[in-house]
Amino acid sequence: MPDQKGRLHVLVPVLRAQAAPRLLQVAEAILRRENGSGHVLGVVEIPFGRPIARGVTVARRYRGLLQRITALERRERAGLGVQVRVAHSVPQAVREAAYENGTDLILLEWSGGPGHRGQASSAVMEDLASDPPADLLLVRSGRGSEHPVKSVLAPVRGGPSAVLALRAAAAIAEAAGASLTVLHVHDPRSTPERHQRASEHFHELVQKHCACPGAQVLEFASSQPAQAILDEAKHHDVVVLGAYAELFRSSVLVGNRFAGAVSELPGTVVLAKSARAAAPPRQLGEPSPFPLIRSAESDLSAVVDRWFAENTYHSREFKEVERLVELKREQGVKISLGLPTLNESATIGKILKIAQHELQDRHPLIDEIVVIDSGSTDNTVAIAQAMGVKAHDHREIAPELGTFVGKGEALWKSLYVLDGDIVVWCDTDVSNFHPQFVYGVIGPLLTDQRIGYVKGFYRRPLNFPGQEQTAGGGRVTELAARPLINLFYPELSGLLQPLSGEYAGRRELLERLPFFTGYGVEMGHLIDILENFGLNRIAQVDLGLRIHRNQELFDLSKMAFAIMQVALKRLGDRHRMHLLEEVNRSMKLIHYTNDRFFLEVKEIVDWERPPVTMVPEYLVRRYATDHSPDAVPPEALELPG
Repeated sequence: MPDQKGRLHVLVPVLRAQAAPRLLQVAEAILRRENGSGHVLGVVEIPFGRPIARGVTVARRYRGLLQRITALERRERAGLGVQVRVAHSVPQAVREAAYENGTDLILLEWSGGPGHRGQASSAVMEDLASDPPADLLLVRSGRGSEHPVKSVLAPVRGGPSAVLALRAAAAIAEAAGASLTVLHVHDPRSTPERHQRASEHFHELVQKHCACPGAQVLEFASSQPAQAILDEAKHHDVVVLGAYAELFRSSVLVGNRFAGAVSELPGTVVLAKSARAAAPPRQLGEPSPFPLIRSAESDLSAVVDRWFAENTYHSREFKEVERLVELKREQGVKISLGLPTLNESATIGKILKIAQHELQDRHPLIDEIVVIDSGSTDNTVAIAQAMGVKAHDHREIAPELGTFVGKGEALWKSLYVLDGDIVVWCDTDVSNFHPQFVYGVIGPLLTDQRIGYVKGFYRRPLNFPGQEQTAGGGRVTELAARPLINLFYPELSGLLQPLSGEYAGRRELLERLPFFTGYGVEMGHLIDILENFGLNRIAQVDLGLRIHRNQELFDLSKMAFAIMQVALKRLGDRHRMHLLEEVNRSMKLIHYTNDRFFLEVKEIVDWERPPVTMVPEYLVRRYATDHSPDAVPPEALELPG
């Protein structure tokens, strides 16, 4: 049941809000006993023929609902994140989520009636039960389920699902402080030898998988085992049963004579079905019944639509910053805010004041704020230092590695001085800075462990001295970046603003990315994450309105030139073609002065810095940060691999 790391991962699809409390109680009990983690899953079902991307708003609301549900009694629900999938089929969405999350156990609502038909949740259950992608626990709440659990019964018949049922029963009893009764009923008509073998197997299972202090073991004979189990079950608050084992790929969970009686049982009934019971062993070379793919949809547009619907957030979802602080504490992570600057004295003071007050003093979400300066000639650095903020000139960070001019170089160097497990970068020319620019990009990383890199997007008015236009910002994005992406990297076409300066990432991911030294750093990140880690590692967040200093077309032209170089470089890498050796690295810029104009040749090159984990100096610095400075191991001085 647990994964290769020894930690159980649980998936809890919530198809009806009314069923969530009991499902979460059972999930919490199991996670506590098994030292595991998991996700609450919501699925937005879009009818066939309608674009999945249209589910983005419903997905956002559903995600908010599930977060509110799991936030109740938060201390009791530690370790459960929230995911929402948008799909044409609920069972397919659950299967995909189970595969992507490495799920060991799925908890699902069970109607418990004969045949289990007539409800949407029953149809989903039947589909998953016939071919479960992981071990399955079906939970049905009956009369009296709202009362405290005082006693748990686990009838054991043997078979692949018996172990799962015993472990679940022990976890529920332990979490509730309830008594546990383990029951085995054998048929008196069986031979003494068969009875002896069954009894020995029963006691072996109990001893190995039900280490629950004070558990009562009952064993007796009855010519009507099913009725004997039902008679005993009426005296317990929770009954945990193993699924009917005689049929392999079938949604039949209990025998027909037993099903009706089970539906009448009071309290909570949990039915366990092991994934190993779902199908007989496959022959060598026989294909797996579970496709190891993200989706059955081969259409690229549908893949992008799904990503857009599932991985697009709004900063409003994370406005309860204290909840993010609690998640940060539970996960034991440190968060750093890096602010790249170059002559930003007009805005840096306000940005630092807001960040310190709202995200450090009022809500301790950010553990450190560091200014990464690129040689400002104004008071930028002095303002930061006067406010007690560390300020580093990126040219003086790891000087033995040399230095380049450019924002990407500053970001690469910042990894040497930022300590966080999550690193946030924000542009510092913003005149309407708001805490949501920071907590908005942190939120998805704390609430969904599969996400490793989050980009912000926003409305960007054009803001020039003496005039402001309500739209038109992001000209390089719309005229250069997005056309390039749609031509050569269409999987990224759902990103609204791939060049935005507000984004965050997990250090473990950032350390494995090359950094282009100039304007192309963001484009390089997205392409490298897509091609090495997959589209679903990326998310985007709506940050509202962002007002900043807009650049003239002259400077935007240079930016677009650099970004195109990066896209071509990665395209050449993909096809093993040296495209950049065949293109011009210099650009003729046109200058206008009064009635005259002239050409200036400007070399614009984005150099590529390697992943920092390939730099011995970085490994030494990081090891000295996490350990004693005198304890740097020799292997830290060698390149990985």
